Amino acid sequence: MMAFPVIGLAELADFQPPPATAPFDDVDDATLQAEVTKQALAFLDTLHRHWGEAPARLRTAVSGDIERDEQGKLIYLRNIHDHGVLEGYEFRQESLVRGQYIVLQRPLYGLNEFIGYYTSLKQALSAVYGEPQLDRVVWDNDLYQPIPDYWGVAVMIGHLHYHATWETAEGTIALELTGNRHSKLFLEFKSVREGSET
Repeated sequence: MMAFPVIGLAELADFQPPPATAPFDDVDDATLQAEVTKQALAFLDTLHRHWGEAPARLRTAVSGDIERDEQGKLIYLRNIHDHGVLEGYEFRQESLVRGQYIVLQRPLYGLNEFIGYYTSLKQALSAVYGEPQLDRVVWDNDLYQPIPDYWGVAVMIGHLHYHATWETAEGTIALELTGNRHSKLFLEFKSVREGSET
């Protein structure tokens, strides 16, 4: 399992998303999947456009509420309807070297909703970067494996994980869907140089 050092588990546990902009009943699955994909791809675009730049430049380029701005970390709070989003940037020697985009499931909308988000984003990333070098589905407990309608529950309780990784000339893109009482969709990009320094 990948480590995501920008945002700690204690921060995830305490996180409360901003107020919702629209009730879920007014938005269909395809629209939500498109919005998650759009925001995640915009995050990657922001990373690419500002790679190597200082925190001061990101503060002016990225909109939203800053949750944390300290010790080489800049973390924004966002939302996608009722779900909370943490958008994190990590700096080494005042230079942007890593970013994370995390969508947290709050509240439960549909059992397989986050699997749909993962699949939609994976397809969009594959269209840009080609097929992932690592693409796996891991069952830690196969209780729900025979019942696809409940695979989202398996993710939410930690029985099922999805992972995909793309290697690019600039660095590594990792997409992961995991759970621990609620589903978490992670997207991370880190530079080749940053990975070799740690």
